[in-house]
Amino acid sequence: MGPSASSRWLLLALAVQNLSRRKTRTCLLIAAIAVSSAVTFAGIVVMRSVVASMQVGLSRVGADLMVVNQGALTNITSALLTVEPTDQTVPADALERAGLNGIARVTAQRILRTDQAGIGGPGELVDLIGFDAVTDFTVQPWLTERLGGRMGPGDVIVGAGRDFRLGSQIALFGQPFRIYGKLGPTGSGTQERGIFMSSSSLIALAPAIRQRTSSAPPMLEADKVSGFLIELAPGTTELQTRFALLSKVPEVKVVVGGSLMTGIRQGLVALLGGLIVLVALMSASTAVMVIVLFSAIMAERRRELGLLKAIGARSSQIVGMAVAEAAIATAGGGALGVLIGLLLLRMFERALVFHLGEMGIPFLWLDRPGTLLVAALCVAGAALVGVIGATIPAWRMGRKETYDLLWKEG
Repeated sequence: MGPSASSRWLLLALAVQNLSRRKTRTCLLIAAIAVSSAVTFAGIVVMRSVVASMQVGLSRVGADLMVVNQGALTNITSALLTVEPTDQTVPADALERAGLNGIARVTAQRILRTDQAGIGGPGELVDLIGFDAVTDFTVQPWLTERLGGRMGPGDVIVGAGRDFRLGSQIALFGQPFRIYGKLGPTGSGTQERGIFMSSSSLIALAPAIRQRTSSAPPMLEADKVSGFLIELAPGTTELQTRFALLSKVPEVKVVVGGSLMTGIRQGLVALLGGLIVLVALMSASTAVMVIVLFSAIMAERRRELGLLKAIGARSSQIVGMAVAEAAIATAGGGALGVLIGLLLLRMFERALVFHLGEMGIPFLWLDRPGTLLVAALCVAGAALVGVIGATIPAWRMGRKETYDLLWKEG
């Protein structure tokens, strides 16, 4: 082992010795860091779990707004899940050209209501709904049964009102399709009896539909859609977006969904953002506390540091020793805080699960890898705060001359 390595081990040993020599102060530092880390760890895990649980429930609420042709007839439902069947269409690029702000997600749908699809009884109406699996946020959250793998071009999803087995084959206008999934009961008539497929698959049916009906409805053209479903971004009101849509997109009608659920969804995003700010403020206050504490420690040990410099210790070594002290103490506090946080989580588990269960929302704890990642980040963050907090006063003290450290005060 070279002299550089041996000196590093010596400084590390001195750091540990200093911590053990001042047990009360070390314990108070560890306790302060532990409390901060426990609150941070438990808060992040709980909020991530609550947000995930709420999102599972709210993902089934549907869209905030529905945009359809001005002449289309629509039914007001408790949740906007699908565009209502109509022959009236909207240009597929209407919203893109409008360049609207305040929209978090938007998805287009094409709906064909027909009694000649070839399934069901004579004259039975069937809703064929084309959607984009990538942008969709109203249909797929209702999937309760599905096959493995991704939904392919020849796959369809059936509503709860359709009695088909997964993996079985059906023929729509003479074309074979596989039952890929089934939706749970939604209370929406269009979704209950609907047959859902990709928009490209529905457009590909146009020749077969034209052959059987002598015409193809306009929503089967690539540049037209039955309508759009919109989810608003946090901070955007339905009134603002509705006004912007009506002023920028001609000949459309805007249907508003449940404003209460819109507010709850947006509130969750704001809540998560507020948690991040709170954690940042807590980390900053802890860093200030460590700076103040180590400023006092360095001032108290100025003669000890002077002796170290007198026997050949460099300023960088003095800084390294102080930083090692802080990192060991704060990392230990962070680890203790994670353990305390786990106890807090167990204490609140029953109450959280009970209240969310009463709201009909399943509680989903953050998975083990996610929890371990948060724990590791809390310990690393605590150590980083200690390093930052100790570096400034140690650097200032390390710059002083040996004589000043040994004989001058302050």
